[in-house]
Amino acid sequence: MLALIDRHGLAILDQPFTAYTSNFKEQALRRIIVDHEPLYHVALDLGLKSHGMLSNWLREYRKNGYNIVNKQRGRPPHDQKRTADQTGKPSTQARKRTLTPAELKAENRERICKKIECLSRPADQEPQASEIAQAVTQLRRELKVSVTFILDAINANPNLPHLSRSNYYYTLKKKDKERDNREIMAEIKAIYEEHKHRYVYRRITAELRCRGLLVIHKKVQRLMNKLKLFGIVSKRWLKYNSYRGTQGPIKPDLIKRSFSAVYPNHKWYSDITEFKLKGQKTYLSPIIDGCTQEIVSYTISRSPNLKQTMDMLKKA
Repeated sequence: MLALIDRHGLAILDQPFTAYTSNFKEQALRRIIVDHEPLYHVALDLGLKSHGMLSNWLREYRKNGYNIVNKQRGRPPHDQKRTADQTGKPSTQARKRTLTPAELKAENRERICKKIECLSRPADQEPQASEIAQAVTQLRRELKVSVTFILDAINANPNLPHLSRSNYYYTLKKKDKERDNREIMAEIKAIYEEHKHRYVYRRITAELRCRGLLVIHKKVQRLMNKLKLFGIVSKRWLKYNSYRGTQGPIKPDLIKRSFSAVYPNHKWYSDITEFKLKGQKTYLSPIIDGCTQEIVSYTISRSPNLKQTMDMLKKA
């Protein structure tokens, strides 16, 4: 709740009940299923008071055959309350129609194809074999069908990425190379949350070394990319450049690289320096004596214009 208030302000506590649309739920679930974002981060980003809402949406989404179904709120109409006749038996319309084996197979194939389509990525990138194998394992538990039936349904569709039976079992038995880095990944998550998503991989590497974990920055960067942890990078200021090419006649070089002076007020030098103070730019324009190296006069302005230069000369 504190992280929610920090992200959206105190107004989030006074937010009334909201009936979320099907499109909103589908986009939130796509971030969880396709982008593999944690439930906590998605709920915090969308302003949900509890990530348990996302868990309920995900459970209902899988239960309804990977479809978004919005329940009607309130009591049913009076004519729909009575689902049984006077004998106490349920009406014909209320009975659940029994599916034939052929219809059940067709429905299962449709659910399998829809599940694999949810794994599609932007820019027409095919999902990895590990993601398809994980989806097949989930479908086996939900539909109570064999692996051969699921893989045949996937490979029969030319628009879906194919996966052979041998590749499926090879992917399941393949050892995760990041299994030995679970302790480091847990520390990375803790540091990332502790500093409110402001640390990138280099600062997290330095923090890990302070805690006694000697890792290189490339390994931390790879683990953060796998965990979908990206630090907040502040806006970089562009340096001021007043050069516009040759403007007017070129004055003769009277100094000729001889910057020292024998007596005061013989040679003056000036330049404009930019400072960033509290998110705003400030410009300092001083005049330095070539003999005594003292500041003759100076001006401070929010913009480097001609008025600042003329005011500096008048003060001198």
